[in-house]
Amino acid sequence: MKIINKIKKELNCDIKKYSFFNNVKYIETDIGNFIIKKTDDNELFINLSRNGFDNYIDYKYAVDDYKLYPHIDNFEIEDDERGLDVIYLMSKLHNKTSYFKEVSLDEIKDMYEKKKYLIKELNDYYEYLRFIIEEKQYLTPTEMYLLPNLSIIFISLDLANKYLEEWYEIMQNKKRIRISLIHNNLDLSHIIENDKPYLISWEHHKYDLPIYDFLHFYKEEFDKLDFIDLLNIYKNNVNASKEELFLLYVEMLMPQKLILNNSEIKNVYDLTKQNQYLIKSYNLVLKDDKPDEKHQKS
Repeated sequence: MKIINKIKKELNCDIKKYSFFNNVKYIETDIGNFIIKKTDDNELFINLSRNGFDNYIDYKYAVDDYKLYPHIDNFEIEDDERGLDVIYLMSKLHNKTSYFKEVSLDEIKDMYEKKKYLIKELNDYYEYLRFIIEEKQYLTPTEMYLLPNLSIIFISLDLANKYLEEWYEIMQNKKRIRISLIHNNLDLSHIIENDKPYLISWEHHKYDLPIYDFLHFYKEEFDKLDFIDLLNIYKNNVNASKEELFLLYVEMLMPQKLILNNSEIKNVYDLTKQNQYLIKSYNLVLKDDKPDEKHQKS
């Protein structure tokens, strides 16, 4: 409450209402309604403005380490439309802030070897689980669910490995990679629909490979949206290269290393969710890369 009293004093305003929900502070005052956040995003917003990206909500007042952002109504629209706007803003952000970074063959090899190791580690882990389960006489509900569904994990890892090899083959002849500012926290709740769409919650932004923005959004919303069209729109908007798409495919096909030590209900829920994710990812990748039919031979 100290910051609320400080705001009242420094801005010489009356606080009509104060609420706190999901780590978001909200106040209604006689000079406007605001979201209060403890952030340091001055440099970010200057950078966005300088690069011609204006789909963000800048703060209006600063009190100590806190910023007061104008509260903007979020219009109700269908998830499909909201998803399209996320892709539109993601593409715009990447196009406005991208540049090419010089990379050495050693750096490329290091990326390749780390991902190669991860694929092997995941494959070995689930092979071990299969061995343990097949040796048992009586199975738990978790084990009964996992055993027949291990195939999608191994198929996904095999396809990820094929795309990783093709990515590495291309990258051995490349001397630079595309980098951009990425939001790094995109989901359907982090866009405000008003007079125009705005991205919010920039706390995790950084400069990285642009595909990681799409990957994060996909992992958050794969079960709500049709990503076949969204991926097609995104890759055309940013003119994604073959190597960028191959690396995205690798990341999308990676299962989690699920540690199944929770309740049976939780274990089966997590496995079901991962199963749905991998099936959708596998089909999406093959659909998106349809000219390369050789990948369909698993």
